[in-house]
Amino acid sequence: MTAVSSLNYTVLNLLTVFVGCIWGYKMAESKWATVTETNGITVAEMLVKRLEAAEIPAQAVQESAGKAFGFMSGPLGTAYVRVPEQYLEEARQFLDVEEPANTDDIVTCPECDSEIELDETEWEQGWFTCPVCETHVSLDDLF
Repeated sequence: MTAVSSLNYTVLNLLTVFVGCIWGYKMAESKWATVTETNGITVAEMLVKRLEAAEIPAQAVQESAGKAFGFMSGPLGTAYVRVPEQYLEEARQFLDVEEPANTDDIVTCPECDSEIELDETEWEQGWFTCPVCETHVSLDDLF
């Protein structure tokens, strides 16, 4: 571990304990879960403020290099709104955020390259119709 990453880790731990003291419980002992991800830290911070107004502890997190350079898109620009696990469902309902799709259920249409999340029925029948280009696609052709 480099000196910089060690320092960042130490600062993050201190900040987590400090914020935990404000909320009246030890956040260091809580497991944090991602409610949603956004493009850039600004939107994530606004969502955190909404959650805090509803008395749901939350934090906005972004890769430090992305934050330092002000990236708003791409892997370094992605920011995450996180809450303690026990508040996850409440936060999703409050922000009207759906649970993220299971990436194992996503396939790509061979005709239009659209990513489509298949439901259980489509997996069982072995085919689906692309909602974008309306192509009938056999799952045997994809795997």
